[in-house]
Amino acid sequence: MMEQGEIWTMDNDKRYTVASIVEEQGKKYVYLMDRETIGDFIIAEYDGDEIKEVDSPDIYEAIIVKFNDDLKANLPRLIAENI
Repeated sequence: MMEQGEIWTMDNDKRYTVASIVEEQGKKYVYLMDRETIGDFIIAEYDGDEIKEVDSPDIYEAIIVKFNDDLKANLPRLIAENI
């Protein structure tokens, strides 16, 4: 199970921090930030150990606001835990 703040290594060995996890219409979505390259991120549907990048503008639009709200609420804690 993926948790906010943990490190997730992708198949290409790139490491991402789980910045946010939100739910929309019964599905979980994650916002992953590359640990090495600023501005490199993935927004994906998360199901078990599978990650599928979001390619629907409608889904993207629905979850981006939720990611923003979640990050506003949790970012100070995440930074404090990872310093």
